[in-house]
Amino acid sequence: MLATILIRAPLVLFPLLGVPEPPRDCQLELLTPQALEERTLGEFDRRVTAFVTLHREVARSLPPVHVFLDDEGGLASDELRESLVAARPLARPGVFFTPAVAELLKRRIDDALLYGVGSSAMPLYEPLPGEPAPAVNQPFPSVLGSVQWPALVRALPAVPRELDYAFWGRDLVLVDLDANLVIDILSEALPEGARPGVVYL
Repeated sequence: MLATILIRAPLVLFPLLGVPEPPRDCQLELLTPQALEERTLGEFDRRVTAFVTLHREVARSLPPVHVFLDDEGGLASDELRESLVAARPLARPGVFFTPAVAELLKRRIDDALLYGVGSSAMPLYEPLPGEPAPAVNQPFPSVLGSVQWPALVRALPAVPRELDYAFWGRDLVLVDLDANLVIDILSEALPEGARPGVVYL
């Protein structure tokens, strides 16, 4: 006859462990479209301000004889351009026109064209096939027949007087005017149907 052996073991009850709350820095931050746009523009402005601060420091370090007026009455300096390039040897597209900024600017340009600012432009120049396009840390190509497009520039973030926007075909270019230096390029900023040309804003 088989005997059944029962062993009594004390029942150990573990206290229920509370589930910790997620740390605050892991919580999702919900931003409105307006807040997202302000954050994107704020980052763009900080990068532009940092560059202009560098520009002014370099310009102050140059002898006055090296800074002269160009044909349009603006300051231009080969030495200033060379010094800025030396200070930013690894400059590349996308430093100012980050993906978020690029998306915002393209949307603003599309909206501006939708509301008719394209009719105020009079393109007089179209880049020739094979003509070298602007490149970061290089002079902006000198061409004839540039076109003013003030209605469109109002849709873009304001930049300090040292900088300006230009269009080369459909690309948006950010240029240091005094140094005639390309500091960033946003490819295909203008939609497919926009008229080609180089447009100084």
